[in-house]
Amino acid sequence: MAKERIIVTLQGDEHDLTPSRAAARLAARFDATLDAVLLEPDPSDFLMWAGPSGGAASVMADALSSIQRESDQAAENAKNTFIDALECADLTAMRGRFLRISDQPEDAAAETRLSRIVVTSHHAASGNGPLAKLVTAVLIDEQTPVYVCRESDQPPNSVAIAWDGSREAARAIYAGAPLISAAEKIIILQSEKGLEYRDRRAASVDRLFDWLSVRGKRSDTVDIDQLEGSVGERLLAASQDVDLLVAGAYGHSRLREFVFGSVTRTLLGATNGPAMLLAH
Repeated sequence: MAKERIIVTLQGDEHDLTPSRAAARLAARFDATLDAVLLEPDPSDFLMWAGPSGGAASVMADALSSIQRESDQAAENAKNTFIDALECADLTAMRGRFLRISDQPEDAAAETRLSRIVVTSHHAASGNGPLAKLVTAVLIDEQTPVYVCRESDQPPNSVAIAWDGSREAARAIYAGAPLISAAEKIIILQSEKGLEYRDRRAASVDRLFDWLSVRGKRSDTVDIDQLEGSVGERLLAASQDVDLLVAGAYGHSRLREFVFGSVTRTLLGATNGPAMLLAH
C-alpha cells in the first residue's frame, strides 16, 4: 500500500509529457499514489461580462460554450498523457487519479495538502501558461514542495543541495529524502556571504553531514562564493553537472523578494540547468 501522495499539474498540451512521466517514475521511487490535476478556467470569471440585454446573453452563451469545448479537449489530451505515463512507469490505475478542477488557482492549490511533492513543468514554474498562478500558490500559500522538471523524465542520480540552514532548505531536503538517499553523487553548495552571525550555526554543514551519514551517504562541499555572479547564478553554475538541485525558495516576504531581487526567480528563469526541488 502506497505511503505517500504525489501530484502532477497538467494543462492539456505538449508541456504535460515530461512532468507526467517524471511524476510517475517519482511515484514509484517514493512508493506514492499519483494524482493529476488539470486546472480549468473558472466560469465565474466570465460572468462579469454579461449584460442585461438578450444580445449580450447570447454572446456570453456562445463564449462559454467555446470555452467548454476547449476545456474538454484539453482534459482529454491531459488524461491520455497521464494514462500513458502510468503505463510507462508500470503503475496500475489504482495508483493514479485524474482530477479536473474549475476554480481560482489559490483555491485549487488546496488540493495539494498532504502531498509529499507537486511535479510541474519548467514552463509553468517560470511563470508561463495557465498553470503559473497555481504553481505559485502551491509553493507559497500551501508551502507544498514543488519538483520542477527539465528535459529528462528520469529520477535523478546526482543531487546538489543548496544549504543555508533555513527552514525552507530543510523542508526541501526532507521532501526529497528518498531521491537524496538513492543518489549516487551528492554535493552541498554553501555561501557565507550575507549570513548574519546568528544564522551561521544553523548553516553549519556538519548538521547536513550528520543527516546524510545516517542514511549512509557522503557528499562533497562546494563554496559558491568562489564563483562569479549573483547567488542564483552561482548556484546554477555549481549544479550544472547534476540532475537535481534541492533548495529553499522565497525566504523573505513576496514584497521584499520583488524589491530586492530573488534567488528563486533566477533559478526558475534559467533556460538551462538541472531539475529543481523547491520548498518555501
